[in-house]
Amino acid sequence: MFAVKSINVPDTDFLAERSKAPYFRDVLSAPLTKSELCPAQIQYQIFSHLPKWVQRLMQLRNSIVKHFGFEVATQSITPGNDQLKVGDAVGFMKVISCDEREIISFAEDQHMQFYMSVSKNNGRTMISTLVNQKTWIGRVYITAIIPCHWLIARVVINQAVQKHRI
Repeated sequence: MFAVKSINVPDTDFLAERSKAPYFRDVLSAPLTKSELCPAQIQYQIFSHLPKWVQRLMQLRNSIVKHFGFEVATQSITPGNDQLKVGDAVGFMKVISCDEREIISFAEDQHMQFYMSVSKNNGRTMISTLVNQKTWIGRVYITAIIPCHWLIARVVINQAVQKHRI
C-alpha cells in the first residue's frame, strides 16, 4: 500500500513566502504513527535509510552536476543524527529553522535556491520542497529531474511508513 499523498501547496507558509518565479514546489503527506517524534527526528527516520539504488543515483547526479556549478554533498545527504538544530549541516543543506512543529533546511548555488520542510500536523507528516530556479541551467535541471524526484520522494517516504519508522 502506498501511504504517501500529494497535497495542495499552501500559499501562506514559510516556503510560500520565499518562492520566486520560476519555481518548483510540492508537498507530500504521509501518516505519522509515532506522534512523539519531532520534525528533526521524522526527517532523520526518512532520510537516514535511503535505498542503495537512490544512493547510487545521488552519487551519479553529483558527479555530473558539480561540473555545471551545482552545489553537491561532499558526504551523504543523510542527517548525522536526529537532534538537528539551526546551523547543522544535512548533506549540502543547512538547517535554518527548527521547532516542535517544523524543520526547514536550505541550500543555494548559482543556479538554484533549495528549501526542504518537514512538519507534523494532525497525525500526519508533510514533506515540502521548494526550488527557486535562478538560471536557465537551473530550469533545465529541474525539468529533467522532476520525474526522478517524484518517484524517489514517494518511495523513500513510503518506506519509512511501511517500516514503522515514522
